Amino acid sequence: MSTTALKLIALVLMVIDHTGEFIPNMPVALRWIGRLSAPIFVFCTVEGFSHTRSKKRYMLRLYTAGVLMGLLDRLVPYIGHAIPNFSPEKTWIQNNIFRTLFSILVICFLIDLFQKKDKNFKKYLLIYGVWQAGSYCILDLIPKLITPSALSETILSFLPNLLGSIYYLEGGWLFLLLGALLYLVKDHKKTLAVGYFSFCFVYFLLTVTQFIPRVLIKLQYFAYRLDLRGLAGLSSMLSGFEGVLFDFCMSHSGLEPGYSSGLNLFFTDYQWMMIGALPFLLAYNGQKGKGYKYFFYFFYPIHIFLLYFIGGLIGGMSG
Repeated sequence: MSTTALKLIALVLMVIDHTGEFIPNMPVALRWIGRLSAPIFVFCTVEGFSHTRSKKRYMLRLYTAGVLMGLLDRLVPYIGHAIPNFSPEKTWIQNNIFRTLFSILVICFLIDLFQKKDKNFKKYLLIYGVWQAGSYCILDLIPKLITPSALSETILSFLPNLLGSIYYLEGGWLFLLLGALLYLVKDHKKTLAVGYFSFCFVYFLLTVTQFIPRVLIKLQYFAYRLDLRGLAGLSSMLSGFEGVLFDFCMSHSGLEPGYSSGLNLFFTDYQWMMIGALPFLLAYNGQKGKGYKYFFYFFYPIHIFLLYFIGGLIGGMSG
């Protein structure tokens, strides 16, 4: 299959997924099917990035699309809420795959520099590190300095798009790791199969064992014991570290936040089903196909907002 064929397949899977997300009372099987979409899009994007004439222009295009999508995500619900008896499945729209793909390509750009032993690699890596750390500090500090309001919440939810932050990404930063992995192994099908299967297997294990939440709970417990022993300073430091770790590993990773005694691999925690995308990735024949360069850029927001309004109208009529 060409990248065009793969994109069209991923597009159909995406519509199925978002139908299950936005339309009320849809079977959960639609969301299972939809897990295959994002990995295929990521694969096609990194494959296209490796062959594009201007990598920086490609990244700029995705960044611009991510900013515009983020702006529309904030504005469209206000239109919906103005419709009488409008009752959507989700109060706010948080879908923005453009941001995720842009962040993946920045990582791929750095990988390129490293592989080519470019003398600017360390400089760009330092800039990237400062950029992301600065973005995190800005996003963490601003809410503490301004009075909460509907407007401030809207602005704050839009800022990550403008800053190009890896935080609050659709799919979380684990998809950045997936993108980097697919970029490194894209030209070797056996390595691609082993690498992608391993990624999905680790994701599955992290979901089933809830390893990260359990570690965080242990840290909370140790902080509590330190406090009981009169070591308030150490307890406060450990609690602060646990808070930062929770924010990074749970709120922004793409994993379900927090420990849950009601773990359900088929009705709530089903992201592991993305393993089903592997046969499509292996079917890639190295050809670009017809392209349809800007089709996805327009189709993606249109179909999301259309489903959002359809779901809201159906929800209002059935409510």
